[in-house]
Amino acid sequence: MSLLLKNGTFIAHDTLEFKKVDVLVKEDNEQATFVDDYKPQPGDTLVDCSGLYITHSFADAYVRPGLSLAAQAKVFTKKESTYFRYVSDILWNIDKCIDKELLYASSLYAALLAVRNGTTFAICRNESATFIEGSLAIVQAAFNKLGVSTLLSFAASEADGYAIAEREINENANFLSTNQGLMGIAASYLASDELITEVGKLCKKNNIGLLINAAEDNIDQVNTMRDHRRSVIMRLYESGLMDFPSTILANANSITDTERDYIKNKPSWIAQNPVGNFQRGIQPFNSAWLDNIVMLGSDFSSVSMPEAMRHAYFQTIKTDNEITVQTAYNRLNVIHKYLKTNGFKGDGDNNLIVFENNTPFELRQDNFAKHFIYNKNAVDIKLLISNGKIIAKNGHTTLEDENELLKFIAEQAKRIAC
Repeated sequence: MSLLLKNGTFIAHDTLEFKKVDVLVKEDNEQATFVDDYKPQPGDTLVDCSGLYITHSFADAYVRPGLSLAAQAKVFTKKESTYFRYVSDILWNIDKCIDKELLYASSLYAALLAVRNGTTFAICRNESATFIEGSLAIVQAAFNKLGVSTLLSFAASEADGYAIAEREINENANFLSTNQGLMGIAASYLASDELITEVGKLCKKNNIGLLINAAEDNIDQVNTMRDHRRSVIMRLYESGLMDFPSTILANANSITDTERDYIKNKPSWIAQNPVGNFQRGIQPFNSAWLDNIVMLGSDFSSVSMPEAMRHAYFQTIKTDNEITVQTAYNRLNVIHKYLKTNGFKGDGDNNLIVFENNTPFELRQDNFAKHFIYNKNAVDIKLLISNGKIIAKNGHTTLEDENELLKFIAEQAKRIAC
């Protein structure tokens, strides 16, 4: 079966070239084909896209689905808003409640937010000292239910001792034996040399990279220097964990110029989380020398990827690291290069959004990136297509009863209300 999008204007996400074409996509083929005289076959679905635009759907470079219900669990004053307070007063408290049902509900909510906002692929980090074995399969099942492809990892941490970290590593390794994914470490200051070595062995065995929260806050740098006599990035550099082209350094807000040099000389990537960092009172990310490897993530902030792009742009205005509109737009889309380069499945050209321009401004190749930045709600998504299949219409899932999903999620959310 095929899906034919007729009479739309296709916008190439990488070149911003506009084409008035019919687009043919299939569920069993990651390509999108431009056609002139395609004759529909029995079972095909035709959609009239007259006056509408078609482009690649969004992908999220860093989301923590187990914490998706934490965004409004507690609100801090300006003085209270610190990295450590978020960790201790929200994240650790939620972890005490995590079980199969709560993780599934949280992951469903993360997937539902993705679908509502045009995202069809999510790189997910799971983290828990309470519920470990089988947890990655639960996260995957929730995203699959709503048609969102994933790349999963479990963030191993010695916050509760090495025995817990060993179980987390094993959960990650077991999942990787039958699924695509990454290895994971929570942060450098929560990992001994023994843990780093063990994860490194599994990365080499599976020829896969690492997802790690790298110097999101200066606490990571201070504690790593105290315990290991080297900076966060230097430690990862020496371990060989940055040698994998699929390794992702999340956040990296507190890295130094020297560390940027080390990152620049390795094939690893950075996932910036501008909204989540801002909410936690963390200093803005400085992308000096690294712009071509910076992707965007939502963390657990519940924002759309275009909104993350806007924050990344506006947070740099009148700073030493001010970026252009085009640079911000590139960050929105470079994740597609990351996924394609590393051979990960689920983000092919048959992942699309069909949207309407709700502004009085004409869309062109030379203003499309600016349009994304300054016209907040202009991209009104009519259809979301994942792996050649329509999974949402007008911002609502077509695969499940959304009201029933929300009832289940709301019931579970009561357990973590602060």
